[in-house]
Amino acid sequence: MKRASALLVLLFVCCIHPTSAQTVPTPESVLGHKPGDDFYLASYDESREYFRRLAASSNRIKLITVGKTTRGLDWEIALISSPENLAKLDRYKEISRRLADGRGLSDQEARTLAREGKTIVHIDGGLHSTEVAGAQQSINLAYKLVSSQGDPEVDAILDNVILMLWPTLNPDGQNEVSAWYRKNVGTQYEVSPLPDLYQEYVGHDNNRDGYMNNMLESQDVTRTELDWEPVIFYCHHQTAPFPARIFIPPFTEPISSNIHPLMLRWLNVIGVDIAAYLDAHQMPGAIHRVGFDNWYPGFLDYTHIFRNSISFFTETGLYRYATPRFYTVNEFPKEYQSLRSQIFYSSPWKGGWWRLKDAVDYMQGASMAVLDTAAKYREVLLYNRYQAARDNMERFRKDPPFAYVIPREQRDLPTAATLVQKLMLNGIEVQLAAQPFHANGRDYAPDSWVILMDQPFSPLVKELFEAQQYPELRESPNGAPIRPYDVAGWTLPMQMDVHVDAVTEPVNQTQRAHLRKLEQFTWPAGSVSGSGPVYSLTHKANASFKAINEVLDSGGRVGFAPAESETAAGKEKGAMIISGIDHERLLKIARENSLTIKSLAAAPSDLLAAKKPRVGLYRAWVPVIDEGWTRWILENFDFAPQTLRNGDIQAGRLRDRFDCIILPDSGNEEIMNGFGSGTISGEYVGGLGGSGAAALREFVQAGGTLVAFNDASLFAIAQFGLPVTNVVGDLKEDQFYCSGSLLQVELNDVNHPAVWGLPRDPIVMFELGPAFETKEGFRGNVLASYPKERNPLASGYLLHPERIQGKAAALEVHYGDGRVYLFGFRPQWRGQSHGTYKFIFNAIYSSVLPKPPPIAKPDAKPA
Repeated sequence: MKRASALLVLLFVCCIHPTSAQTVPTPESVLGHKPGDDFYLASYDESREYFRRLAASSNRIKLITVGKTTRGLDWEIALISSPENLAKLDRYKEISRRLADGRGLSDQEARTLAREGKTIVHIDGGLHSTEVAGAQQSINLAYKLVSSQGDPEVDAILDNVILMLWPTLNPDGQNEVSAWYRKNVGTQYEVSPLPDLYQEYVGHDNNRDGYMNNMLESQDVTRTELDWEPVIFYCHHQTAPFPARIFIPPFTEPISSNIHPLMLRWLNVIGVDIAAYLDAHQMPGAIHRVGFDNWYPGFLDYTHIFRNSISFFTETGLYRYATPRFYTVNEFPKEYQSLRSQIFYSSPWKGGWWRLKDAVDYMQGASMAVLDTAAKYREVLLYNRYQAARDNMERFRKDPPFAYVIPREQRDLPTAATLVQKLMLNGIEVQLAAQPFHANGRDYAPDSWVILMDQPFSPLVKELFEAQQYPELRESPNGAPIRPYDVAGWTLPMQMDVHVDAVTEPVNQTQRAHLRKLEQFTWPAGSVSGSGPVYSLTHKANASFKAINEVLDSGGRVGFAPAESETAAGKEKGAMIISGIDHERLLKIARENSLTIKSLAAAPSDLLAAKKPRVGLYRAWVPVIDEGWTRWILENFDFAPQTLRNGDIQAGRLRDRFDCIILPDSGNEEIMNGFGSGTISGEYVGGLGGSGAAALREFVQAGGTLVAFNDASLFAIAQFGLPVTNVVGDLKEDQFYCSGSLLQVELNDVNHPAVWGLPRDPIVMFELGPAFETKEGFRGNVLASYPKERNPLASGYLLHPERIQGKAAALEVHYGDGRVYLFGFRPQWRGQSHGTYKFIFNAIYSSVLPKPPPIAKPDAKPA
């Protein structure tokens, strides 16, 4: 009888508490390994299977689908909390969104909601798939929270927090990296680098897509964050500044002034809480305020702070993959060998074995610290979120800019619409002027876009629209200048060549009455006037290139008018003339690309006929992020680039297959030699080598066009023997420095086909690139130069601008029957610099047009 009673009690307990440890599968029971084991990495597919098994066993976890990845995987994340909280998810989600928005609430109402609400916290397994520990710790963290019984720390977290646990922010990459490591484990190539971008187009730059949201994964993350409005956004990274084991906020200087101070204060509090938690759990080596600043807003794990979410990352120690490494103090930098405690490095790591398990444990400890803080300060964190929204709205009711206006009168209207789309993807409200909108002493035409700044996330708009002025800062005590961790200037209207006006006087109710909030983004209407048979299209719009590519794919004909021709945008040189295409098909192209196409009575007599260029894009085995961005842009504009590996180029006869070949930003050494022998399996060893360089020279001599971005220009100069010098090549950082800023250039001849459609003084992203001076024997054209009499800096940081003033930024060099385009910048930078895309597109189309004669070059100097 007693035995039967005991069984009944046990059955009763299990029914009430299905989360007991006996019913929850351990990671090793599903995966065959414990995440963190030496020489083992779980793939995303395996992780997803474990999370599904976990969710089937417990009422503390619920899985939701947030979208699909670039390579087509279903993307699932876990919501972990108490069963009671999960049963009321809709209510807590509503509270979080109301507090994040702030409108329609009094302070007292907000306090009431904060008392009722739960702290929604985002924690993820990382963006960068070769930083492997994060995606392993998310499995262990889920198991700990779901399986623990009678643990006061876990119970407090589950009662007060709703955890949005993203197993990884890059499922495709986790699968690829784990497969690569498994293939090589136990061989001499066990820790060899991955010969591929682990996110299809952007690799490591998936964390530089925070406000542009170009990639599907970025869009999925941003959309989900806006839907759930987590108070904290925490992303795991590797590696820490050696020999520290984990980097934790506070960050170093400088920081943006467009972040609400409460977010920055809490960021610092959380950082200190993590360090204290790790020390209390015998995990030394946490360091603060080294290396990483709060300046660039484009990080996917940081952009959210401008929407009043406490967003940050940590960097945990990493060797390579799941292979352990033993470190001695002698390997430490000299300043750390004494193992002396420092203000921001209070518990120095003493060396020894470092395993994947150690990194996983540190990450899990940091995650628990964040959740513990979120639980303890639930009410104040929720109320502070409301305060930030309230304060932002009040600030821009009193201080300018009170609004921004994006007029419809633009050089490139579809690109202006793209800017509006990017704002709306970021949760920014945009208004449409139903009538003329009067501001700044003028009337803006109906349908102008207006961004009112008294909205909760308005600091992000200011951060993206204003020119950056990177401060002159110095380290103490040595006084060395603090350089930007990433880029220093990114102003979006400048990058995209979109005219935007700041409104400097308050927007009154009469003005507001003529505005209508855009509930969803819509593209400007495209149209075709007249019935042909010849049509003209402006050269000023990037979308025009996509349109003519589609026309040519449809069997139509395209030509360029070298003299001024009539377009819907007025008279311009380089107008695109279309014929031989069905009117309905052309109308579809116009509508899809938001273009206005005008019918002409006849084609110009001097028309330069074009065919669709055959484009090759060099893709080295050494992963080059710039190649991925280039491929993504060319595919989006329907250029259909063909990937060229080393062997494809070395095989020669390139002119038979291509009109234009593009070299993305890479150094001469990287292009020529690639991976060294012994560092990776043989099929990936080497670069173009002498035979590849010779094949490219033969291609250009036979009439082909070679396009080189940024440092790839130095490869072309060296391997082609071009009479061009990089004037900043031998300068040290204190003699010239620009890690990424927007610089103004001047076109030497606006009539040259390579610059058709560009403004006379475009703005380019200069990022540690070359600036050119030509030598005796130069044949070709200077396309763009930095101003000679003034500082070219438009936004960011430029040390010693005089070094490049008057020097060339872009060249067309004649070589045999072909040409080489040298761009001392990245005209497609991170999919942001739409304003300089035409440098690329014109260069590509020049490959199928007659070569123009050289124009006068005032800066030519003898060798």
